[in-house]
Amino acid sequence: MAEEDKLEDRPGRAFQQKTTYDRESLEEIIPDWRSKPALYKFYSHAPVIGLPSPAWRDDEDHGPDFLQIVGKRRTVRSFGATPLTLLELSRLLWASAGVTASFITPQGQDFYRATPTAGALYPIETYVVVNKVEGLEPGLYHYRVAGLDMLERPIVEGSHALELLEAGDLRDEISAAAMDQGLCGKAGAVFVYTAVYARSEWKYRERSYRYFYLDAGHMAAQLSLAAVAQGLGTCQIAAFYDDELNDLIGVDGKTEGSLYLTAVGRPSRAALAGESDPRNTARPKE
Repeated sequence: MAEEDKLEDRPGRAFQQKTTYDRESLEEIIPDWRSKPALYKFYSHAPVIGLPSPAWRDDEDHGPDFLQIVGKRRTVRSFGATPLTLLELSRLLWASAGVTASFITPQGQDFYRATPTAGALYPIETYVVVNKVEGLEPGLYHYRVAGLDMLERPIVEGSHALELLEAGDLRDEISAAAMDQGLCGKAGAVFVYTAVYARSEWKYRERSYRYFYLDAGHMAAQLSLAAVAQGLGTCQIAAFYDDELNDLIGVDGKTEGSLYLTAVGRPSRAALAGESDPRNTARPKE
């Protein structure tokens, strides 16, 4: 049986082989700059909720140092009832996807952001299913990284905000989409990372599919450390029903699709005591 025939039933292995770079056969790719996709996504008719500045105030306890934060990171599968604060959510979003600096280009403003990305293309979008966050009604939100000027060019003003896409209690829906993992309904919020495929395909073609997962992993890792710094816990989730999750957040799975989830909340007493049951599959409705 030919190797290609064998790969038909092994899409993961086929993906790895078909996106391999080889020195002898690597095709030079010259991007068409006129067709470069937009780097930022906006929901023009969605209510926009500004987030508090993520900066630490002088009167705050800045928490443990970086090495302690890394040492304390654990997967948390059991969350308490106390909601997240809006400031905590703001810091989680900024640390994983936010703008850290801006600079001027001939096309207007451009940004440095909190996590690395292949080719500075930032294909990953962040959606948040809010269950329990003070000052926010439950529902589905999209993280608005940049603002827009009158010519619809990205600017700093109006950045770092949430766009409300759907109000309502989505605990059952997010738990069901995550293969019935009840911890998603117990979390204060669940982050959903998607890839807008064209942003990277424009430059990297099929190789971009490797980069999508790397970029999402960078973001989830920094979010998990930002959570520890605030006394919160996270659980990274790659097990989900693709179509159900895409439908829940309103993407088509073809031009934009879900990659990864992070549930975040205050660790329960059991989790703090190291007694959290990793087989948490119930779907509670408080």
